[in-house]
Amino acid sequence: MSRLGAYFEQLGTHLPRREQRESFATYAFGILGEGERKSVEPIAARACGEPIGTRRTHDRLLHFLAESPWSDRAVRTDAARYAIAAMSTREPVTTWIVDDTGFLKQGSHSVGVQRQYTGSAGKVTNCQIGVSLSVASRTEHVPIDFALYLPKSWCTDSTKRAGARIPDELTFKTKPELALDLVGPRARR
Repeated sequence: MSRLGAYFEQLGTHLPRREQRESFATYAFGILGEGERKSVEPIAARACGEPIGTRRTHDRLLHFLAESPWSDRAVRTDAARYAIAAMSTREPVTTWIVDDTGFLKQGSHSVGVQRQYTGSAGKVTNCQIGVSLSVASRTEHVPIDFALYLPKSWCTDSTKRAGARIPDELTFKTKPELALDLVGPRARR
């Protein structure tokens, strides 16, 4: 079995049903593969190539991402462990890196989008902001966790929250607070 196949098989242990594992693989290969657009519709089109299959795959991927019960935390933790173990075979991890990154957006419907400052553009613009945790050795680095910054305007707007299915327990946190949440569980080990 290929290294990538073994990796997906390990991550698949967190997905109890065959259909979930298949959807995860389709989505992951779509994100990692060729193609400029990485949203569900173009991923489905690249995976199928014909209209009827594309529609079916699109619906299946949307169901997997929005409705299917699985723990993204468990998948992300396993992925981080895998990456750190692979990197550590060459040289030790010496540094943790916390950063925020902006994702420029055209519209206003993506969760957390608003006009805000992002270093990615060097100005205030319409974007989402994510806080990431990476680890580094002397010669390599790999991102191991990520949290989407949810501005106060999104936290207090019940219509936006409902439309985006933002859980009630998710509350406003500053970017430094999100960073501490990412680092916290790892620092206690």
